[in-house]
Amino acid sequence: MKDTTQERAQTPQTNMAMDITLWSKLIGYSSIKSYPLLPCPHCQKNELKLEHESIQSRQLSKESLAKNRKYKAEKAKLLQSSEPMTQSIKAEDITLWKIIGAVASVHDSYTNPINGSPHLLNCFFTCQSCQESVSASGIKLIPEKGFLNSDDVIPHVKFDHFSPPLVMFPISKNVPDSISEELFDAFKYFHFDPSSSAAKLRRAMERFCDHQQIEGNNLNRKVQNLAKPHPEEAMYLEALKLVGNEGTHGNNVDELDLLYAFQIFEFVLELYDRQARFDALQNVYDKLAEKVGKEKLQLKYEPPIMHEALPTKCDKQG
Repeated sequence: MKDTTQERAQTPQTNMAMDITLWSKLIGYSSIKSYPLLPCPHCQKNELKLEHESIQSRQLSKESLAKNRKYKAEKAKLLQSSEPMTQSIKAEDITLWKIIGAVASVHDSYTNPINGSPHLLNCFFTCQSCQESVSASGIKLIPEKGFLNSDDVIPHVKFDHFSPPLVMFPISKNVPDSISEELFDAFKYFHFDPSSSAAKLRRAMERFCDHQQIEGNNLNRKVQNLAKPHPEEAMYLEALKLVGNEGTHGNNVDELDLLYAFQIFEFVLELYDRQARFDALQNVYDKLAEKVGKEKLQLKYEPPIMHEALPTKCDKQG
């Protein structure tokens, strides 16, 4: 049985485009106090709000947390940023200002959420428009108080799972199910496994080429063949293929690059809405042509004939 949430998410294309700024905020740990509104997977309105009263958490050992992909990346980034100050203290020309700077750096590192107390987190989001709910789970970090011993310590959170999954851009009802299903998986994996998300995006690209009846024994050949009927889409897919390859053959996909890839693929999929509008106007066109006289019309649309592209050095890479 097909997921009804996914069916509802496949709405006609609107003026709503993918919000890169919003999704980039969710890549790392965000302040729970100012967590942004998210797009609702039920009604597609950007009114899905975190229910603070629904939050449940349980302390997690730092040994267990060390296995978390995002935590490891953020921890390494923090250590790298503090390295210059550490090196300056080791230098011979130590000054008072360097000592003060080093102390401030140590304090900032100590109170950084990434060095805080880790907790497993479960909660709900509720849409302020349709009142439907989404469950979420992830990691909550409670920072240390530091020298100021402030009571206003703000936890930071990173959600890894949403159920039902969030839709990162509206998918038109004109997009075939074979493509949208791969995209829903790509959206789901984005928050905890970017490599799998990129691989799913690559599969969506393959389904797109298949649905357009593009010939080729691998994705690279198909993209090259796509250039004749749809040059703009082929140009974009060629770049997206590299991101997808990194997800399929590597394990170091940059989340921001993946967001840009989603944004570009959103444009590619607009082809289905353009084709649907073209088909919808055929009856109107035929009536008008009949009235003015078809014999006077010199131009006629014919689907392009597909030609196999010449082999390239990228064919072996897929």
